[in-house]
Amino acid sequence: MRILDPYAVPGEDRRAQLHVHTTASDGQYTPQAVAERYRSRGFSFLALTDHNVVACTEGLSDAEFCVVPGVEVTVPAPFRPLGPHLGCLLVRSVPGGRDPQRLVDQVAQQGGLAGLNHPSWGGNLWTARWSPQRTRRLRGVRFVEVWNPHSDPDEDTRRWVEVVRLNGPGHVVFPVASDDFHRDGQLGHGWVVVRTEKVTEDALREALERGSVYATTGPQAHFGVRAGCVVVESDATRVCFYDGHGQLKAAFATGAGEYEPSPGDTFVYAECLGRGAGRAWSAPFWILPEKR
Repeated sequence: MRILDPYAVPGEDRRAQLHVHTTASDGQYTPQAVAERYRSRGFSFLALTDHNVVACTEGLSDAEFCVVPGVEVTVPAPFRPLGPHLGCLLVRSVPGGRDPQRLVDQVAQQGGLAGLNHPSWGGNLWTARWSPQRTRRLRGVRFVEVWNPHSDPDEDTRRWVEVVRLNGPGHVVFPVASDDFHRDGQLGHGWVVVRTEKVTEDALREALERGSVYATTGPQAHFGVRAGCVVVESDATRVCFYDGHGQLKAAFATGAGEYEPSPGDTFVYAECLGRGAGRAWSAPFWILPEKR
């Protein structure tokens, strides 16, 4: 068998925030002010994802900091503002309609990436949950938020694992941790780390599409493959490996560990647990038959 390593690419690990709001919808600060806050915190990438509107990103980027367009679309259930939220990254127009599959398809047609935001959030009068039945019918989702301040990370991780399994190894579904920033006090709680050679929109898209990304609420980590094992080195205090059904396969009471997968694992992902609520999730490492 062989292990698909999404991190076996050149580049540097850079911080990215993929879910924030501005005064273009219900945020406290203008796009310019939000961008400056993340720039000053050492982020390289920022996606503006206002509710049902694409905020202007013109003039916010330079060679060291890239702001990309996006939108958080409410899927009517039965009508807006009720319904779950679809994250749409790297789009320049708002996808329209009521059918979530049509929305996902429209995002892909723009060259963007669609994902499930805070899938277990009980807001919008309990209509905001992405039910397992609905997510099983969706195809083409590229990410799932495994951590959001409004949602249950354990339940959201289970949803992510199922979406990864349903989409298969040819369609990477990466994990996201996000601030869901609206106002003061919400910045810097969850983000992703992407491996890119450049700080450009195209470089970000390529990294996300190949899964060269991990989600974190604090722990820093390096994931890879060595001698037939998935390996982790991190500043966390515990490392756990799970298979494609979310079953714990190995655990280490240290920030480093390795796991040799079996063909029945389908794919493997790692979680790093730090002090307090710190947590990091790797992208999936798919286990495939050896090419002949």
